[in-house]
Amino acid sequence: MATIKELTILYTNDFHAQDKPVRATWVEGSPMMGGAAYLASYVKKIRASEENVILLDAGDILTGPPISTLTEGEAPVDLFSCIGYDAVAIGNHEFDHGWQKTKQLLYQARFPFLSANIFYKNTNILFAKPYEILEAGDVKVGVIGIHGKKAGYETISLDQITELEFRSQESVLQEYVNLLKPHVDLIVVLAHQGIPAEQGTEDREVVVERDFEEDVHIINQVEGIDVLIAGHCHKSIEQPYVAKKTGTLLISTRGLGTVVGYLNLKIDMDARAIVDYNAHLEPILSEQMEPDPELEARVAYWDDRLKVLIDQKIGYATGNFTRNYFEESTLGNLITDAVRSYTHADAAFQVGGGLRADIVKGDITFGDVMNVIPFNSEIHKIDMRGDNLLYLLEQSAAMTSGVLQQSGVTLVIDPSRDIGERVIEATINGSRLEKDRYYCVAVNAFMLAGGDGFTGFMKGENIRNTYVIERDIVVDYIKKQEQIEPQLSNRLIIQEMAVHAD
Repeated sequence: MATIKELTILYTNDFHAQDKPVRATWVEGSPMMGGAAYLASYVKKIRASEENVILLDAGDILTGPPISTLTEGEAPVDLFSCIGYDAVAIGNHEFDHGWQKTKQLLYQARFPFLSANIFYKNTNILFAKPYEILEAGDVKVGVIGIHGKKAGYETISLDQITELEFRSQESVLQEYVNLLKPHVDLIVVLAHQGIPAEQGTEDREVVVERDFEEDVHIINQVEGIDVLIAGHCHKSIEQPYVAKKTGTLLISTRGLGTVVGYLNLKIDMDARAIVDYNAHLEPILSEQMEPDPELEARVAYWDDRLKVLIDQKIGYATGNFTRNYFEESTLGNLITDAVRSYTHADAAFQVGGGLRADIVKGDITFGDVMNVIPFNSEIHKIDMRGDNLLYLLEQSAAMTSGVLQQSGVTLVIDPSRDIGERVIEATINGSRLEKDRYYCVAVNAFMLAGGDGFTGFMKGENIRNTYVIERDIVVDYIKKQEQIEPQLSNRLIIQEMAVHAD
């Protein structure tokens, strides 16, 4: 008779330093959800009621509210240590303060940061631990961390990973699965890869094969993985997706600590195989829960250290400034207008993924702007030929990484047209874009390095660094305006289902 043991995996991904509850506008009724103290409360409840429990995260615990940026990631690492995470994958935002700081955080964390495919350049020396073997009662779990190669080079500024390289995760994974398989009862992969998060307040239907394409490919190609927890995409998989070829379970949450994944497994210890499972996503409804006192105290500790700067009032918003990953947005207009005003450029751009929070009606604080732009990315002015600029606008119209937010540019697009024909009309400062003319364009350092796949910005010439970070430009702009009003101005007109001429 088979010996059956139970194991519960609690999991999160893309926490992004959300130490306090957030207003979940994508949920009916817009409840307050998440927060480190409430997440910890749920975790402790499960650990107290069940025997074999492990807590895992698939990366990006840094970068969000000012508590992360102003402490260079030390605060969220401390909070995760106090919550009691058993293992965490390295995500792209763990490098937001440079790889040297990331290395420091690896040593400061009271949990293992894992990545099996990040190496020091031109060596076989790993940057972090590749795996951890966890013991939950009689169940041994091998946990492997990976970071997508494409995600590594497209979503991290290259100057933050100068001494590192990302290698193919597929071959590395198979190697470690084969190594661990004889010694463990279960193999779990923490994967930070695939499509970047859509930074917006809308909630879109999840099609696993599309939204988690890279993860689906991995679990169908690499034999021996029992569970893969996916990060980077910020999308909830309500029930585990089961790989047709291997039987691997694929799971993920929307992120920000607003839900915790619960996966209870029944394991045949003789066959070392999952024979049954029960899964759901548990909403962390903070208004209906009691916070964990220890974590509440840790959040207060970090808040007290940062309060004076964060709470400084800089202006007033007459309405909500919101993001939209696929259309013109009031927040995108504000940010790009501020940058173009400061640089006197012909055009200014911002990738949708660079705007991390909305600004709500009322007093605006320095901390509010830090929530929107947590990155210390300097603004550069570059000269771009019109044909190269048109190439970028075509890429934006494809919407694979969201549309570029823009100032100084008016664009009419039809995403249903063939690639290269989606821009119907483009004007710069009221005049039609000319392919052989040079334009002065303002972008941040991340975009200049081809961030989010917009490699066309790397064709910019005569690069001039302003040595001023984007956030400070926006803060000064709001201070001068004193009162700002959200506005849409038809900078991006989308003609869907347009009738094409033969």
